[in-house]
Amino acid sequence: MKKKYVLVVVCVVLVAIGMGAVCLVRWNHDSAFSEDDLLMADAADLKNTIVSAHLDVPLEPGKNVLWCGTFQLAHNETCSLVGEDLRFDTPSPVVDALNKKAFTKTDLDEASYVALAGFVRDGIHERIRRELDDKFDGQATPRLVPEESSAWRPQDIIAYSYLFKTLEFPRPFERLEEPLVFAGQELPAFGIEEYREAKHDLYRQIIILDYQSEEDFVVELKTKSEADRVILARVKPEETLAATVASVDRRAGAAGEPASPGDVLRVPNLNFDITRRYSELEGRKLVTNNPAVAKDLVIVSAVQNTRFAMGEQGVKLRSESHIEAKTSMVVGQRTMVFDKPFLLMLRRTDAKSPYFALWVDNPELLVK
Repeated sequence: MKKKYVLVVVCVVLVAIGMGAVCLVRWNHDSAFSEDDLLMADAADLKNTIVSAHLDVPLEPGKNVLWCGTFQLAHNETCSLVGEDLRFDTPSPVVDALNKKAFTKTDLDEASYVALAGFVRDGIHERIRRELDDKFDGQATPRLVPEESSAWRPQDIIAYSYLFKTLEFPRPFERLEEPLVFAGQELPAFGIEEYREAKHDLYRQIIILDYQSEEDFVVELKTKSEADRVILARVKPEETLAATVASVDRRAGAAGEPASPGDVLRVPNLNFDITRRYSELEGRKLVTNNPAVAKDLVIVSAVQNTRFAMGEQGVKLRSESHIEAKTSMVVGQRTMVFDKPFLLMLRRTDAKSPYFALWVDNPELLVK
């Protein structure tokens, strides 16, 4: 009897320990994303996708163009630190575009990002970690925070930014049984098929901002965040991503109307994790008039990672960037089917610029 009692006690303790272990598993930004059908890639390995540091990039037939504002934020913080626009010993069209600062912190809500730059002598490594922990309550999952080492000099510079947004639909859309065909490929999709009388709340989540035809329309998908917009536009592209965004913005200013039974929405799923090294900036020597800034600083690392997912539940975005400067040692039924090139952008309601934009011209980034 005594042995049985001991066995029971041991089992209870083990169960308690197991439950405690479960409780210790804490939600973080990584757990917001699903690994199912994930495309994880280095931008250099993508044949049909351009990852840009700025919006003013030409749209080429057959090419996707991905932009997120985190690299611009890191650039802006570096400019603030040195007290002037960044200049280098050789000209750079990318830097010229970044110096326009078309996207700034005012285009984001304070709770969604961290952006700072500083000298190693002022403890920038610790400031980055502290601000991430404070802002996101320890839930941030950074990859690009530079590590402390003896290789850093006091006068070296680090700029860093991190952005996290999760925008859930009030009610999940349908996971469509029939695949969506984009550029000849059958792809999983979400949305709503025609004549779903019992799903009026889903129709209210689709705001038709401007509908000209099945080939030309702009819609908004409402989320639980009244201060963020998810805008999708199947439109003819302008010369650049910036011009296309501006054109869609003008059309998205209308009040719009909710979709109604008979309307159709089909949107391809997205789930990707793309890292871009801006090698065209690395190796350039910083030129500045500020006497407090070392004269031998070179951009040794300029990297951005963008994790993005969109499906029937909503939209999730995590993006991160760093810049390291060291010594130079190194009508009727409206059918809205996104089966042709389209623009996807995320923006704050009161912002002058979006914080994420993706031109989809081929299925390379779409969930297969």
